[in-house]
Amino acid sequence: MCNLVLSLTEQCNLRCSYCYYKESHVERVKVMERHVLEAAIHLGMERSLQFKQKFLNITFFGGEPLLCMDSIRHGVAYAKSVVPQGFGLQFAVNTNGTLLNSEIIQFLKDENFQIFLSLDGSAQRHNICRRLVNGQGSFGLIEPYLDALKKMRTVVLSVVTRENMRGLAESIEWIYRQGFLQGTTAVDFDGRWTGEEFDVLALEYGKIADFWLKLKLEKRPFYLGTIQDKVKIAVENSRYRNFSCHVYYGGISVAADGSVFPCTRFIASNAKAPYCMGNVFTGIDEGVALQVRDFLVKEKLECQGCAIRHRCAAHECACTSFYTTGTLGGVSAEVCSHERMLAEICDKISDKLILDLPV
Repeated sequence: MCNLVLSLTEQCNLRCSYCYYKESHVERVKVMERHVLEAAIHLGMERSLQFKQKFLNITFFGGEPLLCMDSIRHGVAYAKSVVPQGFGLQFAVNTNGTLLNSEIIQFLKDENFQIFLSLDGSAQRHNICRRLVNGQGSFGLIEPYLDALKKMRTVVLSVVTRENMRGLAESIEWIYRQGFLQGTTAVDFDGRWTGEEFDVLALEYGKIADFWLKLKLEKRPFYLGTIQDKVKIAVENSRYRNFSCHVYYGGISVAADGSVFPCTRFIASNAKAPYCMGNVFTGIDEGVALQVRDFLVKEKLECQGCAIRHRCAAHECACTSFYTTGTLGGVSAEVCSHERMLAEICDKISDKLILDLPV
């Protein structure tokens, strides 16, 4: 399956403290025009066919994509009108949820959207980092739609920062109690994490790992990517790149101006942005694309001999490599320390899961 990410707009109604587009989208003004949107959909389908794939997932992204509902509606209708016979098509949206209304909810239901919802927990937790432009917390705008969202194909995405890490386990349990069955966390690697802060985070990870295992042993479904993905890789002796990193073969991301990038973290307004792979009108720059492909097929020299490298974001994830080091080949010491800590916790959970021991 190919994933085409369309960054419909750089604009957003929030100013989250950890937003990774604060530097790459400084002016926050660009909006994808209709002819760019249509060309991007054609490019995504061509890329899928080039790699003999028969399924395209189109993800509407931003900024906040719900600011551009007309473009989402047009993109869905246009993709349906040009998709080749026998070719699969699916839609998704990454949203902060603050612009939802009953009409949008119904449209997302009708089109069977997968929804990636930015939600850090209850109001007290969520409002620590996710605030409106005027500085007010954003939870109150999402809360009316939580009941509807939990009944849809919604994945909750929670960002972990040095400011909100305490109480992470409580937030994950709160999300589960609301009725959501899929979620994951992402750490804001800002280069300033200390060993003491990772110790605090490790305690939180230990709690959510035990919570996930308890649900697993009780046969109560709850996908928690933070723990489950690393357990899966360990049990199956697989690697992260095989099912989670989608650069090159698995997808492309298109900026509002039509520039093409390997994945979401690479998207930038700068015309000379690193790893720009071309644009939707001139096609893919295969020279740059091959640099991205090399990331998938080569081992990082710094990681040789490391037992956890194939389940480590520092080694396996292109986005993490790029945004923490500025290159695909770099390895962040901060990410490395985090991944070793998390892998140790997940290994203990894997042993308990295999042996089917009580928590």
